[in-house]
Amino acid sequence: MDRAKKLKIIILAGGIFLMAAGAGTAAMHKITGNTAFCGTCHVMDNYMASWEHSSHREVAGCNDCHTDQRNYAAKTWSKVYAGSQHAFVNTVLTPPDHLKLYEASKPIIQRNCLRCHDDLVAQTNLDKAEPGGKSCFDCHRSTPHGRERPST
Repeated sequence: MDRAKKLKIIILAGGIFLMAAGAGTAAMHKITGNTAFCGTCHVMDNYMASWEHSSHREVAGCNDCHTDQRNYAAKTWSKVYAGSQHAFVNTVLTPPDHLKLYEASKPIIQRNCLRCHDDLVAQTNLDKAEPGGKSCFDCHRSTPHGRERPST
């Protein structure tokens, strides 16, 4: 087989791979993009119940707070990374009774708090806080989940 033909096959295979990867990524976003998907694991029952009674219910779902919203690539990576951790814990290990944030999730959630509430934070001196200092959820731990409500 000559060189030009090999190059065409490689380019065609690469194009097909990229199209499949793009379609797979879009499908993953569509399937995991709504809050109902997050509630499919029983460990989430209490968190879902408390969110459903929160003021955030009408304006923000799980992905709005818990995935990186800076751009599509960052959002995709944060969903893949967190989703693979969740899948591992829920299928191989025993999920804990009370969930705790991964350290890697804290800056993502903080950025998302500020993305929606920067006008409120600007009215305080917290907008000048040092990196690694207090996060919004250090004081507002019960927002939007409130106290966990027992599942029925």
